[in-house]
Amino acid sequence: MNTYLSNYWTLYQEFVETFNHLKFREIPIVLLTNFYQQIDNELKIKMENKDFQANLKSPELNQEMIQPYFEKWLEKIRVPLMLKTNNGKILINSDYTRIPELTYNKWFNPNETIILSRSKSSHIFGIPSESIAKYEEKNTKDIEEIVNNATSLFEKFKNHPAFGNEFFQQTFLNRIPLIVKTLSTVFNLFDKLDISSIVVGTTEDMQSRALSIVGSMRGIKSICLQHGILMGEEAFMPVFTTVVGVYGDYEKRWYSQRGLPINRISELGHPKFDEIFTNSRTVKETFFKKYDFDPNKQTLLVITGPQLDFIKFETLIKNILDNPNFQIIIKPHPWEMGKKKYGVYLELEKKYKSIKVYTSRENNLYELISHVDGVVSSLSTVVLESILLNKPVFIYNFLNSNRSYDYFDKLGDYIQTDPNQLTKVVNDYYISSGHKGIYENIRNLYLSDSYNDGFSGKKLIDLIKYFNM
Repeated sequence: MNTYLSNYWTLYQEFVETFNHLKFREIPIVLLTNFYQQIDNELKIKMENKDFQANLKSPELNQEMIQPYFEKWLEKIRVPLMLKTNNGKILINSDYTRIPELTYNKWFNPNETIILSRSKSSHIFGIPSESIAKYEEKNTKDIEEIVNNATSLFEKFKNHPAFGNEFFQQTFLNRIPLIVKTLSTVFNLFDKLDISSIVVGTTEDMQSRALSIVGSMRGIKSICLQHGILMGEEAFMPVFTTVVGVYGDYEKRWYSQRGLPINRISELGHPKFDEIFTNSRTVKETFFKKYDFDPNKQTLLVITGPQLDFIKFETLIKNILDNPNFQIIIKPHPWEMGKKKYGVYLELEKKYKSIKVYTSRENNLYELISHVDGVVSSLSTVVLESILLNKPVFIYNFLNSNRSYDYFDKLGDYIQTDPNQLTKVVNDYYISSGHKGIYENIRNLYLSDSYNDGFSGKKLIDLIKYFNM
């Protein structure tokens, strides 16, 4: 564990120890806040210093103790899990689960399933839908009391490196009303609906976390699907659900190293990838006509991401296009699209005739991948999707980050930090059958550790049925 993460978990522990008495219906408010979002750049820089822990009272929280520490608090409010429920329904939180229509239609019985959403529609994909807004209520007095108590407590820590940080304080104080509202809403929902199991797509968001925690207070088992590759540790730990569903062996080891028992890790893969094995694609000629591309050239899809070293990125693009046999589609990351941070790619499009920037919000990633000749990507879930779609992947690790990531290290030379070296790997692959064979062996080895096989939807429903035996 690097210096920043060591300091992060120790600070998180100190925050819980100091503020845990701020409760709503016996639940410590601190368990609901997304802690890493309370840390601004100023505090983050301080936390990258080894001396930071000297300012804390809490002992260092070692990696293997992360989950056990939070279990200590969660166990205080849980009740024993229900052994059998005949009438309860499966509750699926639509936010972040990304379960496709195919999976719902094939594996989930509409009479036994409810989709929780923000929609007013009565049904989604033929499954009954419940609007979360239906269960909201005001909790003005509770909110005022908790905010006042938290404000008074912060006054005692003006010299604390984090608790005295204005951004840290205001982020937490501003969240308290939403935390109380969310918890209250979820309690009301469980009072009205008979639920036997819960499926969420992440517990990074407040609503999914509340569903998992309040559900555990009712003895309801829950499953958290893996919403993306394990990059930011803070987005995946601690675990609040009964089990987590994971993509492969890498994730199984990763969670175990952080103190989550093996029996709470389920080898599901993810239903969103099942479409890769079933969906038909449009004709390739139609695809090239749509983008006005030369069908005789090698087409590469370039996947971007936030916090990239753009100098390295531009060097990579220039290097690739020095070979006239290549043409490129650049697909900006959804975050860049949402924040309108993709102007740098449009400038490249103006500069190079062989570049098209894909700015459509149409969800057709698999369509794009299926028709290109290769994928050049930052550290992203798209790498896994491209591998499953049997496309060669070339990964650039140009992240400006306070840590290193080893998620794709098994791919050997096909992941690089140097744009010139990655360009060589790309060129070698397309001119040498030997390099294609080397990549195929690496790909097969990588997939041997993956649980994504087109049957994740079935594995999910089988796990739910096992829950309710």
